[in-house]
Formats: sequence, structure tokens, C-alpha cells
Amino acid sequence: MFYRKEKKMINKKQPGITVSIPLFFNKDESIDYETLTQYIKDLGKQKSISAIYSMAYNTRYRMLSEGELLSLNIKIIELSKIYDIDCYVGHPYIFDRIRLETYLKEIAKYEPAGISMLYPERYFNIDEPILEFLEMPNKFGMKVVLHEMKLISGLNGELINWPKDLLRKSIQLESVIGIKEDSKDDGITNIVLDECKKAGDVTCILAGGGKMRALNFIDRGLKTWLNGTTMFYPNAIDIIYPAVMNNNIDTVEYYKENIEQPFFDTVVKKYGWHLAHKAALEFFGYGKRYERFPHAVLPAQDFNHLNTTFNDIKIAFEQLS
Repeated sequence: MFYRKEKKMINKKQPGITVSIPLFFNKDESIDYETLTQYIKDLGKQKSISAIYSMAYNTRYRMLSEGELLSLNIKIIELSKIYDIDCYVGHPYIFDRIRLETYLKEIAKYEPAGISMLYPERYFNIDEPILEFLEMPNKFGMKVVLHEMKLISGLNGELINWPKDLLRKSIQLESVIGIKEDSKDDGITNIVLDECKKAGDVTCILAGGGKMRALNFIDRGLKTWLNGTTMFYPNAIDIIYPAVMNNNIDTVEYYKENIEQPFFDTVVKKYGWHLAHKAALEFFGYGKRYERFPHAVLPAQDFNHLNTTFNDIKIAFEQLS
């Protein structure tokens, strides 16, 4: 294993929100590259973006063939370079060693800022397979963003947090430049922030909990988090990011009460994040909420029922700016 020997700066851009890239489909289930291109173009107008992030679930990796995923991520990388934004992309959802290495070798030619590595197997309290997996992109000269979400125990099938020692060893790997902290557990978040600080050059990307949760970790060194509700209103990024970083409680409270709470309490709670964010994207002008079989699609009557909520959120966004 290759572990860090000295601190080194790796982030070439200013701090900002990390933007998860949604995937858009056409009615015939083909990828809607026209909407994707416009979406990333709009992101390019924002100054407070740390990176764009093509990831396993929001970017619908399970719906794509290996060839489609490669073409999609190449397109996202190329668009990110046009707008001078760092870009993280992931790997196929199902793979063996040869298929994963073939994919990594090809995507490395396009020089993403990092490869998001999501361990797909059960955890048997043996660290070596995970550490070897995380080091694979290093073979092709690429850096790693560790997608840390709950592991599936190989002993009883339960979802478990990453053990502290495994987190420490993973973050200390020379190839790791970032970690998507997706445990939804404040205790784990604190451990990750501490280990990132010790490593000196690893970025913690907080997932879940909204802007108020992010605010709680600024004093601990947090500098970026996933976009959440700004996914469907990118123009708010340059307002809410400095508000959180500068502890502007009034703005953050307004955002929470008028944007996040209505969206999560009224829409996500009833329909789930994935149907909710695709419906919101359609309402705000980014494609249609089409999905690829067998993914569910929000029915028209439910979408129409949400118009009042979405319109109230739109007004709140406009007043924010």
C-alpha cells in the first residue's frame, strides 16, 4: 500500500459546493445529452463550485451499459474542462478486475480530477480487499474520491458504518484526495474530518442533512458539501455557499425554512429523493422526468399536484437572490 509521506496541495480551484450531476433521459430512454450540456453550461456560470461529480445513484449508473457510462463520463469531463471546473466520475456498477481495469485505463486518457470509488461488496472485517480496490486508479495515474456510505456486513447482512481504523487507512492512501462522507452520522463525519485534517490534503464532501448540517461542521474544517436543493436551481449556489461559510444565520435559516423544508418535508418524504429531484428538475426547466426501465417515474397527477409547492420554492429562490 502507498501511504502519504508529506502534505501536498491538490485542489486547484477555490472552495465551493460539490455538484452531483443528475442524468437526463429522453422519452425513448436514450440519454438526453442536450439537457445535460445545458445543465453543465449553467453550472459554469457559478463561481462557488468546487467540482462536478458524476456518481453511482444520481447519475443512474445501474441503468447504463459499460460503454454508455464511459461515453457519458467522457462527455461530462470534456464539458467540465470547457468551464474550468474539476470533475469526479465513477466506475461501472458491476465489474470484475479485468473490466474495471479496462474502464479505468480508458477514462484516465481524459484526465478527470478524481475517480469516485464505491466498494460494492460485503465487508467481512477484512480491510485488504477495500484498500486494494481503492488503489486501483493509482495504477493509471488517477486520484481517488472515496464514496464512503454504509457497508453491508458479510456476517449478518446489516448496514454498518466504516470502522474508524479502516477510514484512517483509506484516507491515508496516497491516491485518495477526497471522501464523499455519506454515512448520515455526525459521529462518523467528525472522525472523517479529523482524519482528513491529519492527512493534510484530503477533502471531505458532506452528503445529507442540508445547509444547516453543513454549517455545524464549518468550524471543524468542512469546506464543501453536495448541492442538494441547488441541484435544480444552480443560481443559488453563489449565494448559499458564502452564506454558510461566513455563518450568515439569517440567510441559512431562510433557505432552510423556505426551500429545504418544503422540498424535503412535502416532496422527498412522500416520493423519495430520486423521484423528487427529477420532478423538481423538470419544473425548473431541466429536461423531463423520464427514467430508464425499470426505474419508477413520478406519475403525471402527482407531478401536477406538486406545482404549488415547487412554485413557492421558486419564489423563495428568486427572493434569495
